Amino acid sequence: MVLRHGFKAEANRLAVQVRGELGLHAADPLQPAVLAEHLCIPVSTFTAAAAADARIAVLLGAEKESVSALTVHRGPCRHIWVNDSHEIPRQNSSIHHELSHALLQHEPGPAFDPRGCRHWDGVVEAEADWLAGNLMITNEAAWLITRRRLKDTEAMLHYGVSKQMLTWRMNMSGAGSRRRSA
Repeated sequence: MVLRHGFKAEANRLAVQVRGELGLHAADPLQPAVLAEHLCIPVSTFTAAAAADARIAVLLGAEKESVSALTVHRGPCRHIWVNDSHEIPRQNSSIHHELSHALLQHEPGPAFDPRGCRHWDGVVEAEADWLAGNLMITNEAAWLITRRRLKDTEAMLHYGVSKQMLTWRMNMSGAGSRRRSA
C-alpha cells in the first residue's frame, strides 16, 4: 500500500509530539497504556470480555490468530479490546495500531460488508500501521539504538517490541543500514 506523499514524516512528527505532551524525549519508549490514558481511551482484554461472554473465549484459544485487537465505538467514545493470548510485544503493537486510528481521527466504518465479509480499508490500515511503528520506535529512537550499539534483545526489551518490529523500524528509519555497516 502506497501512503500519501509526506505521511511517513508526519507520522514520526506526531509520534514525537505525543511524547512531548507526555514529558518524554523523542527517543523514549512509549507504553501503550500511557498513551491510551492520555487519550482517555480505555483498554480491556479479551479475557475480561470472555468472563462476561463465553463465546469470546474462542478468540483466546482455537481462533487466537483471528483478531489481535479492535476498537468499539459508541458515539465519539472509543474502547480498545486487545487479545491478551498474544505475546506482550504483539499486544503493544496492536494497541498502538488502534490508538493510531484515534490519533489520525479515522472515522469508524462497518466491520462487515453487505456480503458478510470483513470490511478492509487498506489506506486507513496502512496509515495506522505506519504510525503505530513510529509510536513504538521513532526515527530518533532508531538512531539512538544505532549510536548506542544496543543489541537487538536490549532494544526489544527497552521499547517493548518484537524482533520483526525492531527490524522494520530500524530499516524504515534508515538507521538499520548504518547499524549493519558499523
